[in-house]
Amino acid sequence: MDYEKTKQWLNDHGVILEESFYTALNSLAKDYKKTNDLRLLEEVYQKLGVNKQAVSWWKNHPYSTQTRQSKMQVIASCTEIFHLTGEETELLANKAGLSLTSDYDFNGYFRQLLNGRRGRCKSICEAANVSERMLQYIKGHKQPSKETLLAIAISLGLGIDEIQHLLKKAGYALSASLPNDAVICWFLTGDRKTDGTVSVLFHINEVLDELKLPLLMTRLKSS
Repeated sequence: MDYEKTKQWLNDHGVILEESFYTALNSLAKDYKKTNDLRLLEEVYQKLGVNKQAVSWWKNHPYSTQTRQSKMQVIASCTEIFHLTGEETELLANKAGLSLTSDYDFNGYFRQLLNGRRGRCKSICEAANVSERMLQYIKGHKQPSKETLLAIAISLGLGIDEIQHLLKKAGYALSASLPNDAVICWFLTGDRKTDGTVSVLFHINEVLDELKLPLLMTRLKSS
């Protein structure tokens, strides 16, 4: 991520990021350390099953989805050790772009979304820049990445509430704490003036690329 460019873009577009996952986790750990009279913050992280280096990496790479499983494990530990309510746990997860409200019928729900669009799968894949095989995998049993799912959802023309619902079924969430999600939400809300001949997904990826944030796709177009 290009921090300076990202900060400038967010400022120019009136977007204020909410508290990050790292900041929220660090605050909970500090409170626990103080309450339990521990000497080092690392002792709290150890109880959560994570080391200081991993937490530092999360701080510097807030947008990464590669550490989803480890974050989910730490969030579960936070619930137990910090005695968080279900609502507090979900809020913490949302700060990491994740959700605990996923269900086992994501693939069935995804198939339902595509049922009314028979014959359009090829055009949807081209618009989302995903392979037809990937689309079939998701319809069947594969869990897509957040970037892939967002690319497909936006190409389907879903509204932001529908996209959020779909993401949460897969264990993700659009987060007001993440710079890449903030860019996406900005384009999907309000009356954004974009070139009608170019898809909104193209405009989103154009900005994400400029800010050196993950693009919404699973493969690059061949030149």
